[in-house]
Amino acid sequence: MKAMVVEQWGTPSVLKNAADPAPRAREAVMRVRAAGVGLTLLNMRTGSFGGQAPRIMGHELAGDIVEVGSDVTEVKVGDRCAVYFYLTCHRCRWCRGGRETLCEAFQGYVGVHRDGGFAEYVSLPVENFLPIPDGLAYEAAAMATDAVNTNWHCMKERAQVNPHDTVLLIGAGGGVGIHGVQVAKLFGARVIAADVSDEKLALARTWGADEVVNVRTESDPVKRVRDLTHGAGVDAAIDYVGHGQTFQFAFDSLGVSGRAVAVGVGTGEIRIAPRPLMLAERVVTGSRHSTRTELIETMEIMARGVVKPVVGMRRHFTEVEAIFEAILNEKLLGRGALTYD
Repeated sequence: MKAMVVEQWGTPSVLKNAADPAPRAREAVMRVRAAGVGLTLLNMRTGSFGGQAPRIMGHELAGDIVEVGSDVTEVKVGDRCAVYFYLTCHRCRWCRGGRETLCEAFQGYVGVHRDGGFAEYVSLPVENFLPIPDGLAYEAAAMATDAVNTNWHCMKERAQVNPHDTVLLIGAGGGVGIHGVQVAKLFGARVIAADVSDEKLALARTWGADEVVNVRTESDPVKRVRDLTHGAGVDAAIDYVGHGQTFQFAFDSLGVSGRAVAVGVGTGEIRIAPRPLMLAERVVTGSRHSTRTELIETMEIMARGVVKPVVGMRRHFTEVEAIFEAILNEKLLGRGALTYD
């Protein structure tokens, strides 16, 4: 099969001929039909997530099951499936309690600790394949597996967004953030979108943002957020970038009982004084991907058309480096998508 292979961490992927994968017991092989591309992949490619190279990356995947190994009853040949990103034990208290992202025996990530789907085929444990609802296209299902379900988990469980809330989204024009705009609106919130360019903010407005803040041209972004909330601050601030500076912006923008949620993973630290944290009962937390159940829920809401994929650039999977270049240059609006035909 054709595959895009990262020979060493920190280097671009190159097109190679690789052996077709064969399923082991409790595994299945999927022919990949669509994939998503975002900033997380570039962070993984540095080697900071662990794993060994050479590696075929790609975790935001959808396609058709073409072969199953022994002891597999959950899927069959011909099933349309999407891929769950995390490799978990299914047995610890967190997995059994429906919080697989906190697995005590966490085994890593698809596309990092075992080969992913920037190839014609991918073989994974059967538990990593979830059925795509009727009426949901492969590309939309692929986007659901990271760009959308990350928001579903965040808004529902970590930020606990409700129709009374004003929510600040930092990095709202990116591949995850733009879907966060839609999910926050689905939960009934008023959305303030923050990003680094007018183009990204215009995209956020297109998908439902009520107000926008350009953090590069605004002299005091926190004051601007305060002005937009009549001095009250926001009820939730979600940081898709994850640098110390951006998360400080998130925390400083909070109102009483506000929730600051880190979704992106960047560098740097923030300063928090205990007294105002206690007096206003503010919450500082993280949000990590989603559970399998939440991915199923995400695909169901997308199948109903209430959240739609926002694709800013589409290329054949053998041209994935063109999308990476657009991400590095901050030119990609929305999510990158790969085709396989």
